[in-house]
Amino acid sequence: MTGRRIAALLAIVVAFGTSIVPVVAVAQSDEAAAERAARQIQEARNRANEAAEAFFKAESDLDVLRGEVKGIERETDRLQAVVDRLRRDVESVAVSRFISSGASGIPLLTGIQAPQDQVQAEVFVDVMTNSGADLLDAYDVAQKNLVISQSELADRKEGIEAQQAVFLALQEQAEDEVARLRAFEEERLQDEAVQKALAAKIAADRVRLEEQARREAEAAARAIPDPVVGLSTTTLVAPSTTMPEVLSADSDGDESEVGGIATTPVETEPAAAEPPTNVGASGGTSGGRTGAGGSGSSARPIDTGAGYLDNIICPMPGSAFADTWGAPRSGGRSHQGVDMIAPRGVPVYAVTSGFATFRTNRLGGNAVSLLGDNGNRYYYAHLDSYVGENRAVSQGDVIGYNGDTGNARFSTPHLHFEIRPGGGLPTNPYPTVRAAGC
Repeated sequence: MTGRRIAALLAIVVAFGTSIVPVVAVAQSDEAAAERAARQIQEARNRANEAAEAFFKAESDLDVLRGEVKGIERETDRLQAVVDRLRRDVESVAVSRFISSGASGIPLLTGIQAPQDQVQAEVFVDVMTNSGADLLDAYDVAQKNLVISQSELADRKEGIEAQQAVFLALQEQAEDEVARLRAFEEERLQDEAVQKALAAKIAADRVRLEEQARREAEAAARAIPDPVVGLSTTTLVAPSTTMPEVLSADSDGDESEVGGIATTPVETEPAAAEPPTNVGASGGTSGGRTGAGGSGSSARPIDTGAGYLDNIICPMPGSAFADTWGAPRSGGRSHQGVDMIAPRGVPVYAVTSGFATFRTNRLGGNAVSLLGDNGNRYYYAHLDSYVGENRAVSQGDVIGYNGDTGNARFSTPHLHFEIRPGGGLPTNPYPTVRAAGC
């Protein structure tokens, strides 16, 4: 009897065991598949971002070349005017003697055609005597400088043609990579398990970025001498919420774009209620690219220079971006935002709750200034169109669509995005955008 019971129990265990093992194996397999898909999405993003970085570098180089050509053109025009003026001065001195000599040209200007041209040689001497060596030297130097400037201008224009070819090739590559990325994400991120695996990767990346930001901020604070005792300070200053907005010149493409909208802060109105958290959103530490919800945004008590990391959602999910902060622009300017490539018409979101002001300017095109409830200001440029009018917005509200208005008409549709802690000077938004899971 005991033996039969033991045998029965063993049979039950075996039966359960054979039914449990496959379920566990399937669960582990699904988890591994989700991890693999999340890793593939991240790799696709990296490829798209690398293509975007190469494109924006080529665009910056092209912009600098164009700026140099404009400067050389101005210098060439100036030199041409100097040569023309000096030519007239020399002619005015020589003309009367030249006419009386019966010669057919001005030796200084046309050159002595033959040694036997004694008459022209005498005129040359007369010109030297009447106008002086300084005038002739100045004319000679101006002519040589003009030739040099014209040659340099021709070289630069050839350089622009070559760079234009590079620019167009990299533009096509970046746009193709973004298209592949969006298709890849659309397919993979339908799976909730993949969303969770990707959110975990983004959260881990944010932890690393926060630690890096902390170290950078502490290093920057130690580098600031104490005004009283001359020692370094490690105090981290929270962004002010009363600092007026500062206008700045920035650049995308050929010209500057205005970093701000108005010279005075926009009055903040009560924001609408926060939207429910979306699994694919990038608010807090569980960000993603497939939604626009979030868990709120608060300014970090950190210096607005090195090491600043804001807590916002991604302004334009499904885009490729690069660290273009400080990239050179024509006229000696530098880039003060992050550029994000996506097809025209892709939704652009309010990264935090606050008050959005919609304006159009020559350089930024259709632009939005968002004064966040956290005290920071966010600037969006080159939108194709707006959604609504000046109003209070919640985090995750659609405020416009990606485009190429303003000076972005020379580039590809992209969003120029700035962060201005405390409403003051802009700081590098790249770490924040990356931490947001864009």
